[in-house]
Amino acid sequence: MLLRSAFTALAMVCSVGAHAAEFPDKIVRLIVPFAAGGNTDNLTRIFAEGLSVKWGQTVIVENKPGGGATIGAAHVARSAPDGYTLLLGSVGMATNQYLFKKMPYQPADLTPLAMVAQGPNVLFIHPGLPYKNVTDLIQHAKSHPGAVTFASSGVGTSPHLAAELFANRAGIEIIHVPYRGANPAANDLMGGQVNAFFSVLNLMPHVEQGRLRALAVTSEERIPEVPELPTVDEAGKTEGVVSGTWFGFFAPANVPDDVKQKIVGGLREVASQKETKEKIAALALSPVYADTAEFKKFIAAEEKRWSEVIQQQKISVD
Repeated sequence: MLLRSAFTALAMVCSVGAHAAEFPDKIVRLIVPFAAGGNTDNLTRIFAEGLSVKWGQTVIVENKPGGGATIGAAHVARSAPDGYTLLLGSVGMATNQYLFKKMPYQPADLTPLAMVAQGPNVLFIHPGLPYKNVTDLIQHAKSHPGAVTFASSGVGTSPHLAAELFANRAGIEIIHVPYRGANPAANDLMGGQVNAFFSVLNLMPHVEQGRLRALAVTSEERIPEVPELPTVDEAGKTEGVVSGTWFGFFAPANVPDDVKQKIVGGLREVASQKETKEKIAALALSPVYADTAEFKKFIAAEEKRWSEVIQQQKISVD
């Protein structure tokens, strides 16, 4: 009986080792929890192409949008823990548990693998507004409570949370105007239907064309892409208005460690390539890479920060 148990345990160890050595020996699916055409989708396709070359195996992208990214995340969480179904998640992976009263999966059902990109938010306003800087905007909002409108790409999205964080730290009252995506929000901002919008750097060409005005960035320090823009804290005399979008890969919980290490190794190699960095930069994002341990610490910090803002600002998707 003891001998049989020993052989069984040895067989299990050998099976895991063999599985990791052979991975991937079939199609790998990268799930995007948003519709095609956005930054998450485009970024995923960059890594799908790079991993396919690295592994010599087909890597496909599947879009499963809806539910504030919970539908796609739940699909991956319920997938077999073999490494063949992965998720490219974003801010919602740290915030959805505080925004939704009920989710189709639990955060523990997914394990972080690596972060591959970041992008600070920029505070954009309509060029016809009289605010010359962040201080002007804050002073106007304080003297006219509820008069300043902020667009977002949806309740609980990075632009929405950035606006609520700004309002919380500046001590002002704003009106949140959610849209179904960043493009309609940006269009209405340029049309003058809303006053302000936190978004990534891809809207900067509209600033150059005079359709928008950029006031500040939500990073801790000024960024090289737009060194002329101050940080929100620097310009508005606020504290802690640091936010942005980020992207990282997740796998179902209980994927064998050897398989996870092989996936992370592939992501690290693709992320380090000059061509990958150039493609990420073309999306107005920064090619910031973090391995598993650092990514987990980053998510924990995001959960703490945003849970406080969501509670204080009484934000809910339900």
